[in-house]
Formats: sequence, C-alpha cells, structure tokens
Amino acid sequence: MNAPGYIKWLISEQSVRLEDGIAISCYKLDYSIDDDLFDEWALHIRRHYESDDELKESLIATSLSIEEYLKTFVIPQKSDPFGPTSRSNDFTEIMISDLVEFINGYTVPRCKQDNRSGKTNSAHGTDILAYKFHKPNHTPSKRDELLVIEVKAGLSSDSYEPISKAVADSHQYDDVRYAHTLNFYRKSLRYKECYQQANDIARFQRKSEHDFIMNFIAAAVISRENIPNNIVIGIKGDDLELRKNDKIFLIHGKTLMDLAHQIYERCKK
Repeated sequence: MNAPGYIKWLISEQSVRLEDGIAISCYKLDYSIDDDLFDEWALHIRRHYESDDELKESLIATSLSIEEYLKTFVIPQKSDPFGPTSRSNDFTEIMISDLVEFINGYTVPRCKQDNRSGKTNSAHGTDILAYKFHKPNHTPSKRDELLVIEVKAGLSSDSYEPISKAVADSHQYDDVRYAHTLNFYRKSLRYKECYQQANDIARFQRKSEHDFIMNFIAAAVISRENIPNNIVIGIKGDDLELRKNDKIFLIHGKTLMDLAHQIYERCKK
C-alpha cells in the first residue's frame, strides 16, 4: 500500500506532554480543502473495505453501478443506523494505521475493515496490530517489534477523554486477545494470497520460540485545532499506570467529523 498524499498534513508536535511531563507522540492534521487529495484519500479509505479486484467482481455479480454498490453494501452512510459512528471509528483507525506505517515505519496489516458482514459491523479484537523486523530478510530477532494498539475516536469533540479511555482499554489486553487477532489476520492474508505478510504475522505467533519486543500503544484522534504544551486530561501519568513500553499517540485537527463525512461522501470509485 502506497502512502496517501494527505500524510504531508500530519505535522509532528514534539513539545506536547501530559501535565506531569509524560511525553505524547502528538501530530496536528493541518489540512486544507483540496479536491484532488480528498478524492485520493477517499479511494485510499475505500480500498480498506474492498480491493479494486474484488470491486470489479462485485459489480459484475450485482449489475450495479460503482456508486450504487458502494453505497448499498460497502461504505457506511450518514443515514445508516450507527453509520456516523462507524465512519468516525474507521476514519480514526485508518488514520492511526497510516501514521504508524508511513511516518513511524511499521507494517500495518489492513484487515480490520475488509469484507465485513455489514457496513457498520466492526470486527472484535485488537484495533490495530503493527510490526517491524530488525533484520532486512525478516529472520526472527529478539529486536523485532510488535505494536498492540488501542484506538479511541473523538472526531465530534475537543475533549481529551479519548486519551485516557484508550490507555485504560489498552490495559485490558492480554495474550489471548491480541493472539486471536494475529491468527485472524494471518488467515485473512493467506486467503487474499498475501503469503509473505501472512508468514510475517506467523512469526509473531511464536513468541516462546523467538522472543520479540512488544509495545502497547494508546491512540486517539480528537477534534481540537490546537494543543497546549502541557495537556490536562484530569488523570496524572502515574494514575494512568503506563507500563514500561507503553506509548501514547494523539492526532488532532479542526472539525474532524465534518472532514470525515466529506471524505466518505467521495468514496464512489
């Protein structure tokens, strides 16, 4: 998957910390109205739900136009029950995935939105998994990394609450939960004939055989144009009980729910 053009709008703000000094990986989505980039962004999002080849087959099978098919069966609509919520959650998870992959250099399997049983039926399990191999040939190393990411969306609010909620829910992860997601992703990738990525996932299913570094990430996206240098979220870092390898990612920007709707309304091809 190629990096979408909107990535250039994610600006790192390294000075942002919690009020007691704990660092946050903070990025401002400093966007402007750009029809070409918005259309490209929409296509990037659509491909998370259904690939180009799958879409061609679906159009033949249903005899519908692209726009009719996507609106009816694939893309959550504002008028659907839970449609706006689904858009918000998916938009947030895809943007965090893009940040982790195209800015932070990890590989993120894009399985979460793929071929759902319903437009707003989100899969259970870990929100995002990401990994990085230490060796170029992907030979297992104890310095390989797996990120287990809990994501919370706050596109309709300027509250910092999604940050603390993401941290709290990240603490609920256990070996069973992320292990099931790893297994589901491996099987999904094999079904799609993405064999190399499926084999990469299998490496992280053998921790007892080949150890690796595991980081738990709490990530949130909120609709706040500017963030002060010391975020006051009402919970001190010590009370968040951050583990040794825990990290917090935050993306913020103006009127993000309106932006998400603009992008999703362009998912027509």
